[in-house]
Amino acid sequence: MSRPVTFLVDPTMVGEASETPRDVYGDLDRVVRSDLYYHYSTPLCAQRWLDVCGDPAYGHQALLQAVAGVVPEVAAVLRAEAPSHRRLALCSLGPGDGSVDERLLRGLAPAFPEMSYMGLDFSFELLRHAVRRLAAAPGFPGDLPLTAVCGDLTGVRSLPVPRDPEAVRLFALTGFTLGNYSEPALLEDIMGLMEEGDYLFLDARLHPFGALPGDMGTFNRDRRDLRASYDVESVRRFVFGPVEVATTAVASDVGIGFELARSFTAVPNALNLVIYCTGLDTTLRLTGERVLRDRLDLAVTTSYHLPDLSAWLARSGLATVWQRRDDGVAFFLLRR
Repeated sequence: MSRPVTFLVDPTMVGEASETPRDVYGDLDRVVRSDLYYHYSTPLCAQRWLDVCGDPAYGHQALLQAVAGVVPEVAAVLRAEAPSHRRLALCSLGPGDGSVDERLLRGLAPAFPEMSYMGLDFSFELLRHAVRRLAAAPGFPGDLPLTAVCGDLTGVRSLPVPRDPEAVRLFALTGFTLGNYSEPALLEDIMGLMEEGDYLFLDARLHPFGALPGDMGTFNRDRRDLRASYDVESVRRFVFGPVEVATTAVASDVGIGFELARSFTAVPNALNLVIYCTGLDTTLRLTGERVLRDRLDLAVTTSYHLPDLSAWLARSGLATVWQRRDDGVAFFLLRR
């Protein structure tokens, strides 16, 4: 049964990022951003991400299993924190393909007989895909309300869905999104959407190295294990997606490299994996301008040392209610 869906467009979609295609895709430095801002937009980039999610070598299924394993604990904590509330409002910040949110809803449902869902995403294509998944997912009530909001998480200042005072409101930032942004700025944006008593469910990828050395050049050697899940064809095509949209090049035209760094994170002992291309010689589709780059950084993802991440989050303005480690992934439940 298809459930009722409301699709809204936030004013951030007519802001600076919505200029003419030539202004955006005619400027390679603007469209290729380390925070993956445009990596999910357009049908091509959205499909590149769906291909990554479906690639066993990337490990998305392992994340889904980990989420499914911890959500019943999260539900029990929320029930204990708010025993008089039988309703829950899930607000997903970047639903992706919708599979993580489906696991969240499924794990929360036994504790909360009544639920609602809102997904916020900058990618119209992925948002539509995620909501379609949830609208047809078996096992949920036929009247489960689904709201899709197309908007920029870093610019939205208020949600278009009124808060239900009788419902626990749970925000979700999953898929290791924390590691794509400046962590302080991202949490500040999220806290701006939250009210006192709201919760944030957060995941983060972990690394096993403890305190990192000052010489990252030496550390970069023989670290192929860190890039194993990223050094696959589907990820190469995904990170190159905005370049493919903006130019006549494809991923196989360039070399893809990986570098470990500390320059894109504010969390102590966090580790950036920078994915870049070399030897780019192509033409911009919309202007015909030739583009030559010896190196172009395509994407950055971050893994964390758990004690340092826990301590950093404790100073962020959010209280840690619960946390759990599952192999190489940390999960947190934080309260505003």
